[in-house]
Amino acid sequence: MTTLTRPNTIKNVAIESMLPAVGGFPPSDRELFLAGYGELCRIDLSGKSALEICGGHGKLATALAEQYPQATVIGLDLYEVSTPEIKQKANQLPGLSFTAGDAFDLSRYADESFDLVFGQAALHHLSHDLDGLCKQVLRVLKPGGRLVFIFEPMGHNYLVAAIRAMRMAKYELVDESNLYISQLERMKFCGFSSCEIQMFNFLGYPMKAFSDRFGWLCKLVQRVDAYLFSSFPKIVRYGANANIVFTK
Repeated sequence: MTTLTRPNTIKNVAIESMLPAVGGFPPSDRELFLAGYGELCRIDLSGKSALEICGGHGKLATALAEQYPQATVIGLDLYEVSTPEIKQKANQLPGLSFTAGDAFDLSRYADESFDLVFGQAALHHLSHDLDGLCKQVLRVLKPGGRLVFIFEPMGHNYLVAAIRAMRMAKYELVDESNLYISQLERMKFCGFSSCEIQMFNFLGYPMKAFSDRFGWLCKLVQRVDAYLFSSFPKIVRYGANANIVFTK
């Protein structure tokens, strides 16, 4: 089953403490990240194993390990983590480690070895071989395990797609692509039992240039988006960004 939602963000101090993992996130995306981090923490990971793919500097893997010091959290990226602060955290948290590797080759990990695989702004960089990605992740996930992607760009909104195309041309971004519900549904049929797509940023995306400068406007736009999504379910698919949760 594939479901489209716009979840309500529940205030949680522990989850809010993970927000620095975003870096310089814009205020308009705060609820999206809180909902995404809430998904990572939906199940107590103490004594369990999690793998971040395309983890970059390792901030999110570190934040998750700090929430669950008794969990095993591995950060995987094409390049070795070099940030001194993150290396120090890894030395302080025995369950946290980082390694260089390819998300399309998880052969170093045993079958059914992870309870959670996750990525932040990662899936759209891997969309050229979603079948290959699913094959790798499904093998290493335990039954009932989850694959969670946070802050992914969706392409059903033509205005958003046009704005992104202009940004890509302006900054010469060669590794950016929008995702589509049809792609996510095909991923589900690779072997996942369910897929939840949490949509955000309907009016919020084209208004970022203004709302991110004014806290009151940002909150107002978020409330309007929540109202529109709940009142007119058919427009949910036109959200600009999404968190995506697959369950094996």
